[in-house]
Amino acid sequence: MTEVALGKFRIKPDRKQEWIKWCEELNRRRDEVLETLRNEGVLVEACFLSPDEDCIYYFMEAENFEKARKAYRASPYPIDEEHRRHRRASMEEVEELRCLFYFKNR
Repeated sequence: MTEVALGKFRIKPDRKQEWIKWCEELNRRRDEVLETLRNEGVLVEACFLSPDEDCIYYFMEAENFEKARKAYRASPYPIDEEHRRHRRASMEEVEELRCLFYFKNR
C-alpha cells in the first residue's frame, strides 16, 4: 500500500512569480524530475496554486515517505538541490492536511 500526503504552503511575499517560474522550469526538465522521483520511490508529485490565496498545495504519493525523505536529502541530483533552494526561498509550510480517504483505481 502506498502513502499519500497533501501539504499547504504559504508563498512568501513577492515570491509567487519566482515559484511559478521554477515550476515552469521543472516542467521543461521533466526527465530529470522523473529520474529523481524514481530514486526516491515517489509515484506522484503535484503542485497546485490556490486561486484565492497566496498558497500552494503539494500532493505526493510514495511507496514509503521515510525512505523518500532520506533519498531526497541524500540526492546526488543537482535539480533536487535547486528545488530545495527555491522552496526555502519561496515557501513557508503551513500544515499537512489529514487524508480522510484516497481511492486509486488501477
